[in-house]
Order: sequence, then structure tokens, then C-alpha cells
Amino acid sequence: MDPKIVQYAGATAVGIEVRTRNSDEMDPATAKIGALWQRFFRDELGSKIAGSVEPPTVVGVYSNYESDHTGAYSLLVGLLTKPKAAVPEGMTKIAIPAGNYMVFEARGPMPQALIGTWGAIWKHFGPSSTQRRAYSVDFELHRADGSVDVHIAIL
Repeated sequence: MDPKIVQYAGATAVGIEVRTRNSDEMDPATAKIGALWQRFFRDELGSKIAGSVEPPTVVGVYSNYESDHTGAYSLLVGLLTKPKAAVPEGMTKIAIPAGNYMVFEARGPMPQALIGTWGAIWKHFGPSSTQRRAYSVDFELHRADGSVDVHIAIL
């Protein structure tokens, strides 16, 4: 995996959100992320979001970090939208700030490829890394070809 650094212009997303932590996601009894993604697709929630960008782009947006990768955070699953898009009842809007992001690409059978990519991200930003995560807003862009670009905000 060879991540690249990009300057992202910023965006807006609308979708459904949960609060969780990685340790909770390791236990099926407390995991929330899988159910959030399932609900988004099963209930066709993307069709309820007006003002999405073209082509519609599914995103996972990680925000409100309590601390680092061990603390609580919020995950919004939804679509990239125009900034003034309305927020349907039961959904949330979030701004993805402009800034420097390190991009890791997940390719292969999902969700295994994405889970593996997140493992590589945690390893990449380990204690010996010269690069530091901002723990502000990170996001996944889910591509039409099935790949996912994971954007990690860096300092």
C-alpha cells in the first residue's frame, strides 16, 4: 500500500450517524458500523437525500474524535451533497474541511479489503511514524468500481 498526500477542497455530506469506538467494533454484541451501512443500503436512504453531487457518491465520514484511534468517534454514512442540501428527518449534515489528507486505497472484496486498509492505516501512523493524524475529520469515498479511497486528515 502506497498512500499519497492530497490537498482536498472540502465537501458536505448528509446521512445517518452513530457514535462508537474501535474496541466496540471488535465485539459483534456492541458493533454498530455494519448495521449502519446495512440500514443505509437496505432502506435506500440515498434516495431520500436531495442535493447530492453528480454522480452520487457514497461516503463514510469519521468525526468528533474523543482522542485518538482508541477513543470514541462519530461515523456518518451518506452521500456527498451540495452545501445547501436539505437534511431529511433523522439524518445529519457534516462539513468535510479542506486540507491535507493522506489517501489509502482499498481494493478487493468488501468489507474485508476496507477492514485491512484501516489496519494498515493504524500501523502507518504508529509510534515510529513521522506523520501525524489530525483526528479532525477523516472520510471514505466509495467508488462506483467498488474501491474505496480512505482520506486521513494529517497535520
